[in-house]
Order: sequence, then structure tokens, then C-alpha cells
Amino acid sequence: MKKLSLSIALMIAAGAAQAGQFCELDGTEVFTCTIKGGTHGVEVCNAIWADGTKAAYGFFKSNGTVEKEILQDMATITATPWNGMGNFISESVTFESGDGYAYEVWWGGERTEGAVAMGGINVFKDIELIADLPCDDGTVYSDLSALIEMIEAAQ
Repeated sequence: MKKLSLSIALMIAAGAAQAGQFCELDGTEVFTCTIKGGTHGVEVCNAIWADGTKAAYGFFKSNGTVEKEILQDMATITATPWNGMGNFISESVTFESGDGYAYEVWWGGERTEGAVAMGGINVFKDIELIADLPCDDGTVYSDLSALIEMIEAAQ
């Protein structure tokens, strides 16, 4: 256990955002990546620690300081599953903060061996795109399909 804690501490000390800095380390993370050269990170998780069927969005700095947190009922999350066509798979989920802002977390990738997943966050204010934050290359982990299934079941 000490070895694991030391490894995590060294990764954080290196200045890169790490998975597990927002979601509880309980296997509920369905999307993670670093942004802006590892100075920020984003995580989406099945918020099993919250009452009801909810998902959580967290945007944080590499030191773990959370800049934006949204806990939302799955029945109210907008989900866009892959349409099943073409060689490019993409999915997204959109969290709304209640103040006119929405945060669309997306991932995509070619359906070819060795393809690297890409992803990011699109930030909207009153349905207008105001920021596009791409994930750092090679840092995307996504199982949004599982979350989308839970969202569809909740709706």
C-alpha cells in the first residue's frame, strides 16, 4: 500500500493531473484525460456514493483543486451514443450546471488496430460554443458507452 501511495504522490508531484483526483477510486470512472499539458484533468464517473442514479463531472488542476463539479441525475443528462456507422466511433455526454453553461465530454477514435483515442470538453454558454478543450494525446480513457446505457435506462 505504501508503494502505491508513493507512486501516486510522485505522479502528482510531477505536475500532471491524474485519474482519481476527482472521482472516488472505486472503479466508477467512465472517462478521464489530462488537458493543457497535464496542468488540468477531467473525470466523469457513476456517482454511486450519491443518493439516486447520478453521474458526476469534475474539472480539476494538477494539484487536485476542483475548478468545476457537477452532480446530475442521469435521467437529465444528454447522451449521444455512436450511431453505428463508419470507421470513426464517437460518443458524448453533456452535463448542465444550471447557470446557462453546459459541458460536453466526448471521445472518438478510428476503428482500426493501434488507433489512439482522442477526446475533450466542449463548453457551451446558452447553447453557443465558447471553448474547445482537447485532451492531451495518449491520456484518454473512455467507457462512455457504459454511462450512456445507464443514462438511457434512467430516462
